[in-house]
Formats: sequence, C-alpha cells, structure tokens
Amino acid sequence: MVHSSRKRNFNKKKGHEPRENKWKDDRDAPGNQGYRETVKENEKYWTYYKEQNVFPLEQFDEFRAALQRDLPVSFRFQGCHKDREQLIHEMENRFFGKIMEAGDAAVCVPKSLPWYKEAYQTPMSRTAVRSHPILAQLHNFLVTEAELGNLSRQEAVSMIPPLLLAPTSEHYVLDLCAAPGSKTTQLLEMIHENDENPKGMVIANDVDMKRCYMLIHHTLKRFRTAACAITCEDAARFPKIMDKDGGVVQFDRVLADVICSGDGTLRKNPEIWKKWTPQDGLGLHRMQIAIARKGAQQLKVGGRMVYSTCSMNPIEDEAVVAQLLRDSKGSLKLVDTSTLLPELKRENGVNTWKVFDRDMKLFENLEAVTEDKLKKVIVRSCFPPTEEEAKEMNLHYTMRVTPHAQDTGGFYVALIEKVSETNFEPSAANGPAWKKKKMFKDEPFTFLKLDDERWNDIRSHYGVDESFAYQNLFSRRLETNDANSRQLFFANDAVKNFVKENMTKVSIQNAGMKMFSRTEGKVENTRFRLSQKGIRYLFKSMNKQKVKIGADDMLAMLKSEENLVPLESLVCKTDVRQQQNGTVVVYCDEDEPVCTWVGYHTIAPYISKEERLHLLRMMGVDCAEIELLMKSKRKEKAAQDREAAWARKEEESKANAQTTSEEPKEEKMEEQEGDVVAPN
Repeated sequence: MVHSSRKRNFNKKKGHEPRENKWKDDRDAPGNQGYRETVKENEKYWTYYKEQNVFPLEQFDEFRAALQRDLPVSFRFQGCHKDREQLIHEMENRFFGKIMEAGDAAVCVPKSLPWYKEAYQTPMSRTAVRSHPILAQLHNFLVTEAELGNLSRQEAVSMIPPLLLAPTSEHYVLDLCAAPGSKTTQLLEMIHENDENPKGMVIANDVDMKRCYMLIHHTLKRFRTAACAITCEDAARFPKIMDKDGGVVQFDRVLADVICSGDGTLRKNPEIWKKWTPQDGLGLHRMQIAIARKGAQQLKVGGRMVYSTCSMNPIEDEAVVAQLLRDSKGSLKLVDTSTLLPELKRENGVNTWKVFDRDMKLFENLEAVTEDKLKKVIVRSCFPPTEEEAKEMNLHYTMRVTPHAQDTGGFYVALIEKVSETNFEPSAANGPAWKKKKMFKDEPFTFLKLDDERWNDIRSHYGVDESFAYQNLFSRRLETNDANSRQLFFANDAVKNFVKENMTKVSIQNAGMKMFSRTEGKVENTRFRLSQKGIRYLFKSMNKQKVKIGADDMLAMLKSEENLVPLESLVCKTDVRQQQNGTVVVYCDEDEPVCTWVGYHTIAPYISKEERLHLLRMMGVDCAEIELLMKSKRKEKAAQDREAAWARKEEESKANAQTTSEEPKEEKMEEQEGDVVAPN
C-alpha cells in the first residue's frame, strides 16, 4: 500500500460546460456523490479493431461514432404472457400518440425491432427516458410492468442467444453464466409459451453468490414458474447432474454466455474506455474455453449450445470456438446462422485475426512469444486456425453484431450442435479454478411425503382435487424440523428430481415458487394461506374458497385507497361470506385469479401495488394518477437510499481517519512533508 501526500484541494470547482465525447452519470456512485467524467477515447481500442478486420474498414468512422453515443433504451414484452398483445396495444395507443403530438425533436417514439416484433427500442438513453417530462408516463408504465416481469428492460443484442436456442416445453435447459437473468427469463418464457405447466426446466447458474441473489430476484421473484432452479457453481467445473435412476442428466439446450472483457458494452459501461487493453481478452481466453467445453459436455447428442460474449474481440470469440471444435474431434459442429433472424444485421465470423499484447505489440505466432509472463496468457489457441482447419470449422457460420449496424451494443454468437458424444482430453486451457466464496450453508429441500398432515389440512380447506401433485411441495427446512416450516414452495417434476438427486453436491440456492404461507394465530380454519405467486398453478384444482365476482366489485377493490374494503359495499358480499374467513380467491377471469384476505367485515386484495396497477390497466382504467403517486414514492425511497449510503460512507471515513491516526509517528511526519512513503 502506498500513502501519498494529503495536501489536496478538494474544493476545486469543476467546469459546467459540456465537453466533447464526455459521459456523466451519478447513478451508481456511492451515495449519489456527484458526477464523474469519462473521455470516450482509447487509441489502443481503435487501433486494435482497425487491424482485426471484423467489419469492413470503410465503416470504421460509423463504428467509432456509434460507440461514442449513449446506448438506446430497449425492452421486450414477456413472450408467454396472456396479456402481451393488450399491453402492447395499451402502450402504443396511450403513450405513443401523446409523444408524437408533443412535437419535441429530442423525443423519439420506441419502435419495434425488425428482427423481434415483441421488442422495442428508442435511440434515447435511459437517463433521457427517465427524466424527460413527455416520457414520464411511459417510464412509469415500463417500471411497473418490469417489476411484475410482464416486460424486461433488456439490451437488444442480449435477446439474440435465447432466440437462436428456441427451447420448447419439453426441453432441459442449462444457463451456465446466468446473472443478472434477462436471458434466463427469456428462456423460461419460451418453455412456457405453449404450455403453462412445462415438463422441462431451466437450471440457471452463476459462480458469484451475490449475483445469484440478483438472479433469483429477476427470475423466480418476477417470473412465476415451477420449472426453474438457481445454482451457484463455477461454470467451468459445473458438476454432473444425476437423475433418480442414477444416470447422468444431459441438457437439450445450453447457453454459455461467458464472462468476457465486455468491450462491446462501452456504450453502457463507459468506465471501460479508460482501462481497456488487449490484455483483457487474453486473460480470459482460457477460462472461456473451459466454460465452453463444460457446456458441450453437459449437452446431449442432438442438442444445441450457444456460445456468446458481449465482446467483439476474436480472441474471446472465434479463437474460443475454434479451440472447442478442435478439442471435440468432430463431435461438435457449427450451425449456419445466416438465415436465422433475417432482419438482424450482422457480420459473419472471421477465420483470421491478429494477436497483440497489452502494449499493442504484434505476435505472428506462438514462437514469437518469449517472455514468461506473456506465455501464461498468449497460448496456441489464441492464434487463428490453419487454412485446412478453417475450411472444416466454418467459423463464418457464427455472427458478430456491431454497434453501428442497427444502433446496438457489440455482441458475438455461435450456435453449436452436438452430433456425437464428446470425449475431451485433459487440457491446460482450463485455466485456474474460480475461488467461490461460501457465504452461508445451503438450506436443504424437504418435499412433502404421502399423506402429509399439512397437505390434508390444505386439501380439505381449499377443496383441492387429486390431480394436484402435492408431493412436489417442499420446504427449506431439515426433515427433522420440517413440520415447523412457515412456507411451502412448489416445483414441477423435472426440478423436483433435480433437487432431490443433486442437492448434496450442487449448491442450489433457490427453486420453484412460493405457494403457501403459515397463518397460525390469525384464523382457526387452516394453518396456511395461499400465495398470489402460485395461485395460477393451484386455481383450477380448487373447489372451495373461490368466488366469481363482477367487474364492478373487482374495480372497487383494486381502486380503493384503503387496503381493507368493507364487504357491505360489494355486490358479491353474500357469496364471499359463504366462504370461511381467511384466504378467498376472487376472479372475473379464470386466468387472473386474485388472492384476498377476508375478515368478518372486510376484504383485502393480497397483491402488490404493481400487480394492482396492472390489473386496472387491463380493465381499461386510466392509471395516470396512481402511476404518478408510485413514481413519487420511488423517488422518496431513492432519496432515503442515498442518505443511507452517505451515512455509511461517513462512518467508513471516520473509521479510516481513526486508523490513520494510529499510524506510526515517523510515517505520519514524512507524509506531512509531502513525501510518498511505502511502508514495509
């Protein structure tokens, strides 16, 4: 650690005039502590991509200009949502007309992506969409529907890998590097598109525990599914998955959207501008090969895998795919993607590229690498294939999306098919193992057994018929203490078998969806209330505790400013009172059941504010006032979060100051004299 002089002027004023090619944003600064500036220039980056020939050189000025502009906002509607068309109609009719009528040249109406009709993009940045007054209502709409999972605010190029994989309801899907979860959610939508209760599953994995929590929020908390499990493992060493018969489970689809330098994300991650060098890609190359190899091993014969990165660097892209094909000895082949997503503009993959080190020194071959440090990162697989290899590999079947082609980020995708079983030889290309931090011991999964007492209680109270697979309900408690569990979750057969057979050797963080919560002490009729998250799975199997009501009553409950609605004010009061107190499911449409809590004199919808707002929208209610109120509350919460961050920072500063005051006197004296001191 190096201590430098503390004689600095922290009160120096920054200029307020905007400067060319500068980016300012304080959203992710701790405590919202002010603006930072990033110069959108990096000569190594420009030189590197001039030399790589991954797109026509005459397009370089367009490429450069696109990267120096803010990334457009893009979002897509949930592919399997029953209200998708109505939501799109609501957005286009309610907001787009007003935006066009405003006549503001700075405001652009979102347009459907030509290669993905359910996805939209506007050239405006996220900051502009969030702050422009004309777009306020559209922004509120996007925020609330995204919170429910009805749409995803996702970068356009990030939507490509799931579209190429195209899983169906029967497929087992493995997403090796899944966080934050936008692609995982897209895969889940696809397996649910033609079947509300798919037989397949999606295993979403990430090596970082904190990113797993983010993944859980983006998938299991927003997308209500019994067909997903979240794991925390090193993707390059993902363990074999066993089935209930002791066999190895292989997957129909694998997504290896690997960790990368992210040099295609400069438009949304401006901090990369300053620090990027070719070393970033070189340092990740072996790990990327290891993840791709593991993905291929997990794939069944006839299955397909996407290898993708948000980098345009051939060292991270074609070089990895080439080595994977080389290692597979013919068991893997590239699928020609040129006819897929025909409206998507892309460049074909390349067969030749150049290898540079951190200082932009060019190496023609591996023999030219003489320094020991460089030999660890510049390995043989970094270099292009021979002419003979290139003819067999068909690297031109892969695709690279460049930022200037359709105003997006940069991205690379290879679609790979497994034609025979792989038998990879041990390889030094695997790289070092990821040192995963174990934060907590994984909680066990305990499934209900035959004639479980809790299920008998639930079944008799809610009149659930025999068709419901109650033994797929589980708790997160040890079997010896399972009777005291406060929540019960539900998984389909595929996830249940995966969890039961693999939870001792795979770090499974979460699975399925919440269906019941304990209510002891509130009512005497049953110990469990229904969860809104799981009601659609259970609703059609229920014969009790559900009431069909009129649209007027539903509107009265949803629009009420008070959570507790007097039963006397509703037409359905008699039918509701015929049910036992506690959870009662009310519905106008069987596809939109609403869990409520019924007391002696009141009824209360047991749903989130966002879901209440969505239901009102679908019933044709103008929600502008409610949206404004919710926006105000979001701003208030953001302000509180900033204050809390400031408080934490001040505490850290005080702690650091106290530590500094305890430093050796000799060192402190030298610092006061302005010297730089490196302590022993």
